[in-house]
Amino acid sequence: MDTKNVFLIMRKEAGESLRNRWFILYTLCFSALALLVLLFSTMGGEIAGYSGFGRTAASLINLVLLFVPLIALITGGISISQERENGTLPYLLSHPINKNEIFVGKFLGILITIWFSILLGFGLAGLGVAIRGGEGEISGYLLTVILSALLAACFLSIGFLVSVYSGKASKAIGISVFLWLLFIILGDLGIMGTTVAMDLGIKQVFVLALLNPSEVFKIASVLVLSPRFEILGPVGVYAVRTFGQQGVFYLLFSIMVLWALIPFGYAYLVFTRFRKEEK
Repeated sequence: MDTKNVFLIMRKEAGESLRNRWFILYTLCFSALALLVLLFSTMGGEIAGYSGFGRTAASLINLVLLFVPLIALITGGISISQERENGTLPYLLSHPINKNEIFVGKFLGILITIWFSILLGFGLAGLGVAIRGGEGEISGYLLTVILSALLAACFLSIGFLVSVYSGKASKAIGISVFLWLLFIILGDLGIMGTTVAMDLGIKQVFVLALLNPSEVFKIASVLVLSPRFEILGPVGVYAVRTFGQQGVFYLLFSIMVLWALIPFGYAYLVFTRFRKEEK
C-alpha cells in the first residue's frame, strides 16, 4: 500500500466533505446546539454530581448520540456506493492506485472531517465554560471528546460496511437511516422490551447493552464524568461492583474499539478481496 496514494485520496475526500453543503450545515448545527447546551447547562449549580466542564459534557452526550452516528452512517454509506453508481470508481482504479488505498484513504478522509466537527463543537463549548470560569476537572471533558471521536469511528465503519454491499447511494442512505433508528432511537426501547419479554437478569441486560455501540458510549461517558455510578441504575451498579470503575471503563473502551475495527475490517475484505466487478 502506497501511503502517498492513501494521503491523496484522504485529502480529496476531506476536501469534498468540507465543501459539501450538507456537511457544512451539520457542522454549524452541531456547533450552535453545543453552544446552546452550554448556555442552559451553566444556568444553575451542581446537579447529580456534575458541575462546570463535567456538567457541560454530560449535557452534550445526548447531542453527540443524536448527530454523530447519523452523519457517520450516512457519509460512510454513500462513500463507496455513490462512486460505484456514478461510475467514478472504475475511473479511479484506472489510475496507478489500488482498492486498498482507495478504501483506507476514503475512510480516513471522512473520519477526519467528522472529528473536525466534533472538536469544533466541544471546543466552542469548552471555551465558553473556561470564559465563564467553569469548575471541575477538564480530564473528564477531554475523555468525553475522545469517546465521541471513537463513536464516530464505530458508526463510520458500519456505514462503510453498508456501502460496500449497496449498489446505489439511495439504498445505502435508506439502510443507514434504518440502522440509526435501530441503534439510537430503538436501542433503549429494544433493551427494555427484551428484558421484560424474556425476564432477563441484570447480567444479561448488561451484556445486551454491550451489543449497541451507542449504549456503550453512553455508559462510558457517564462513568468518566460522575463518581455516582448509581445514576446508571441497577446495571451500572452491577458492572462497577463486578469489574470496578476503571475496569468497566477499560472494558467499554475496548468494546468500542472492536466496534470500530470489526466492521471496518470486514468491509475492507469485502471491497478489496471479494468484489471484482469494479476491476
